[in-house]
Amino acid sequence: MMARRRLGLFVLLCLLCGVSAAQAEGIIEGLFDKAKSSAERKTRDRVNQRIDQTIDKGLNKTEETAQCVATDQECLKRAKEQGKQVNVVATPPADSVKCVATDTSCLKQAKAQGKKVEIVDEAELDTLRCSVTDTDCLGRAKSMGKKVEIVD
Repeated sequence: MMARRRLGLFVLLCLLCGVSAAQAEGIIEGLFDKAKSSAERKTRDRVNQRIDQTIDKGLNKTEETAQCVATDQECLKRAKEQGKQVNVVATPPADSVKCVATDTSCLKQAKAQGKKVEIVDEAELDTLRCSVTDTDCLGRAKSMGKKVEIVD
């Protein structure tokens, strides 16, 4: 009811000012079109804002969480020092290699392939890397029931 009165007053005002009814209707249609496009733009902006907020939350959560192998004490310590939450994974990522600290060929190979190195004890390895002439290494592998990879 109130809108009709305003519309009527607007049309009357336009007529008094020398504007025809057709021109008044055109002006009104233009105002409605502007209001419609403004509402669509605001809706689109609000949706985009929500999408951005969701992406930011996901990124923040990722940045605030460290993924560590359960046996990687350095990673766990570093995450604690940085105040990050720790997500403990059962196996190291595919871009890492387990090496014994004294196995220089394993360390060099990992570096050449651009992989991360996880330093472990010999007992944690599934396969020992031994030279054919290294009888101590071959003997340890046999006594521990491990597979042997010949490195020379």
